[in-house]
Amino acid sequence: MYKVTLEPTGKVIEVNKEESLLTALREAGVYVKSSCGGHATCSDCIVKVLVGVDEVTPPEFDELQLIGNVFHITKERLACQTKLTGDITIDLSAHDKSSDEQKLKAKTSAFSASKSKPKAVRVRSKEQVEEIKNERQEKYLAKQTTDDGWHKHWEKDSEGNPKKKLGGGKRPREFRTDHIDHERDAKLREEARVRREAREKSPEAIAKREPKTFNESYADKNSAPKEVKDRKKFRK
Repeated sequence: MYKVTLEPTGKVIEVNKEESLLTALREAGVYVKSSCGGHATCSDCIVKVLVGVDEVTPPEFDELQLIGNVFHITKERLACQTKLTGDITIDLSAHDKSSDEQKLKAKTSAFSASKSKPKAVRVRSKEQVEEIKNERQEKYLAKQTTDDGWHKHWEKDSEGNPKKKLGGGKRPREFRTDHIDHERDAKLREEARVRREAREKSPEAIAKREPKTFNESYADKNSAPKEVKDRKKFRK
């Protein structure tokens, strides 16, 4: 068991080395503000160590992630993550129960007032709606009569006259299919296929597909290209 002196009251309590400082303070009836229940997520239970900075356990990852590694500068620790290795003195002046209750009450009362206050709903009569429509229509017509040439200028020619419509924007005509004879077309395609196969099997077509030798390709000297003629001349 270690002793903890509480400032500014001067009260002394005993704390077990196996329990956190927040748990020991609550068991002793000392008020310490905390919103997360001791899970190192709110930073409300910060206390300042006045005496015995070396008599506390080093901060763990959760505490460092929340308030940073600044204990050697600020001497502040999370009470829910701090355990003792000796006697210390801490400052609890930031934990005032009356002021915290007053702040919470003001916050909740302001929220309740904002919720209970009825919202002003503006309801127009039918005559007002018609009047607004007429005003907008008059403004639109006045704008068109006093047009400076910019309103829909893409629909006017260089002289300010409306352009002639060239058929744009019309629905395209549908393709006629009533005059198509599918049976006749199928018959013509079949006849064309038969003629093509017969033409490919003819002796002339087979002879054309057979590979020719170099001399056969250019049997006629006049039909040979110039580079072939020069090559034959060079060989001689």
